[in-house]
Amino acid sequence: MATRAATDARRAAPDPPHLTPGGIRPEIQALRALAVLGVLLFHLWPLRLPGGYIGVDVFFVVSGFLITDHLVREYVRRGRISLPEFWARRVRRLLPASFLVLVSTAVAVHVLVPLTRWPQFGLEIIASAFYVENWVLAAQSVDYMALSNVKSPVQHFWTLGVEEQFYIVWPLLLIGGAFLAGWMRRSGLRGMAGAVVVATLASFVFSVVYTALVPTVAYFSTATRAWEFGAGALLALVLRRTPTPITGGVAAAASWVGFALLAIAMFLFTGATPFPSYTALLPVLGTVLVIVAGAPSTRWSPTALFSVRPVQFVGDVSYGVYLWHWPLIVLLPYALLAPLNTWQSVTVGAVSIALGWASKVFVEDPVRSHRWLASARPRRSFLAAGGGMLVVTAMSLPLALSTVPPPPQVPAALPACWGASAMTVEQCGGPSAAALRAPAPSFAVDLPTAEVASCELSAELATYRRCDLRAADGGRTFALVGDSHATRWVETFARATKQESWGLSTFLVSGCPLVSLEPLGSAWGYDPVGAQLCPRPTSAVIEEIVADPTITDVVLTNRTRLYVSDDPADRPLSPAAVAATIRMLQDAGKRVIVLADHPETARIPVQGGAGAPDCLTARDAEECTMPRRDADFADPMRAAAVETGAALIDLTAQFCDDERCHWQIGGLVVYTDDNHMTRSFAATLTPALVEALSTQRSEGR
Repeated sequence: MATRAATDARRAAPDPPHLTPGGIRPEIQALRALAVLGVLLFHLWPLRLPGGYIGVDVFFVVSGFLITDHLVREYVRRGRISLPEFWARRVRRLLPASFLVLVSTAVAVHVLVPLTRWPQFGLEIIASAFYVENWVLAAQSVDYMALSNVKSPVQHFWTLGVEEQFYIVWPLLLIGGAFLAGWMRRSGLRGMAGAVVVATLASFVFSVVYTALVPTVAYFSTATRAWEFGAGALLALVLRRTPTPITGGVAAAASWVGFALLAIAMFLFTGATPFPSYTALLPVLGTVLVIVAGAPSTRWSPTALFSVRPVQFVGDVSYGVYLWHWPLIVLLPYALLAPLNTWQSVTVGAVSIALGWASKVFVEDPVRSHRWLASARPRRSFLAAGGGMLVVTAMSLPLALSTVPPPPQVPAALPACWGASAMTVEQCGGPSAAALRAPAPSFAVDLPTAEVASCELSAELATYRRCDLRAADGGRTFALVGDSHATRWVETFARATKQESWGLSTFLVSGCPLVSLEPLGSAWGYDPVGAQLCPRPTSAVIEEIVADPTITDVVLTNRTRLYVSDDPADRPLSPAAVAATIRMLQDAGKRVIVLADHPETARIPVQGGAGAPDCLTARDAEECTMPRRDADFADPMRAAAVETGAALIDLTAQFCDDERCHWQIGGLVVYTDDNHMTRSFAATLTPALVEALSTQRSEGR
């Protein structure tokens, strides 16, 4: 191995050019500055720079380039790669500042954030300390019950998790490639290059396929991002042999084109862009071109622009800026009890840069060069890293393990003025009636019974499950059909059907409205893949209901707002599509009832959009309301009911008076988050539901 490495050393080219006297490549500092500013502006003003998130991909390519170049240098110089020393250097470089941010964030969560969010935030802080936040977010993205989670102040650590996982695996890949090449009596550098090519191509193919199949998970996966590091790594290997592949005017043009590609991606990419699929080639190629071009000295090159001190300064402190900006963006609204305005956002940006500088000067640089840690004993760095993880965990574990009072048990006989009755019984005095007042945090967790939970599937499964919860005593049998909003009605329907001796079966698929046999369109909801899958369970549900003569009534309800676009040219759920489904059921002799969706709070930003429980823990109930007009929207379900003559049940009066919609009514919290109804409040709607269903029967519908 040593002989082969010596041969590699003789063949290796000198160090790459374009270095400043301090060994810094100005074009890479410029890329870092552009990347962190893109992410910062995207997080502060997402509509102004919708593709700013590609700054993360710029960081990945740069990291792949620099780390591979560093490891190859070591291999050429020493004939081997020392894993402990490499990992220890990464520990000293990255972990001190990140641990400082995590500890500061944990303290701020204790002080500023309502108890309702402690478990989520505490878990994610611990996951970030161990650099697995990307996998926690990936798991949440396919867990529909976790979709009501708000953005945590450490969510951005998912990218650091991907990088750290790369730092663990990548040197092993290079060593394996060199070993295999030596065993085959080939050059170790060629073996490394071969391993990188195979890994990069495999990751790219996986990224394209997996992003098309499960985009929410693919976004956070290390495997779908590895090819971006690989692109930088391949560039490092190429430049070892040819340090200046392009020069002069060609280099200047390449640099301009590279920056232009990055700008195009930042301004034209949106949240609807498939990513990190083949679309990530644009920012990856742009980054590669800038690095290949270096810092050309020709007259019309961009070197003069990106070499100015402000750009180089931001690039130098980019790591700290990235660490600090997101906790400020998330936590400041909790302190202000309001979303950030323009000037506050500008201040957050400036403070992030200042904290990034302070982190570098007072934490990153001193720790990295500390004599005790930087000695030839990597275990000291590992022990320090372990200690930091333990400190963060110790501070965050009380958050993660915190519990809130359980929701109140709903009695069989509803007390007077409890919940919804406070809105309709004049003697109750309106929504502020609090005969059995329950603390708001008790509804952060509003779990269904095991029986109901087993009846609900998610859209990604592209199927459904029928649950027969109650047999009819010779009367009506209801089929409750819909998404996660329908699940919040199950216990209420169970009460109503038991009271009236009716039958009840459920067909529940979270994320699918189950009222349209057509694809829902690109603007639908949170998952465009689910939008294409939803017609499958819808068709199967309708077919089973049509074929079942025991089902007399079909109740359709869902979170209709989720499937309605603000763009008139793109209506994911149209009245015509819903009407077609209703007619199929009516033609089979079924009585169809559209249960209009209840108002939700998503239109009202409260502490960053956290939802009703968070608002009620920080404010008086009188402040946690919204204008009645915000409950109205162009509802295709209502329109389809009118078009087909289907019955329509609208219980909005149980949530809203003439002026306001309330988030706490009759002592009960109405919502578990910003849109899902609490089951305890839903139970108090039983009398109104029974009356409405009975009215439909008496009218012969």
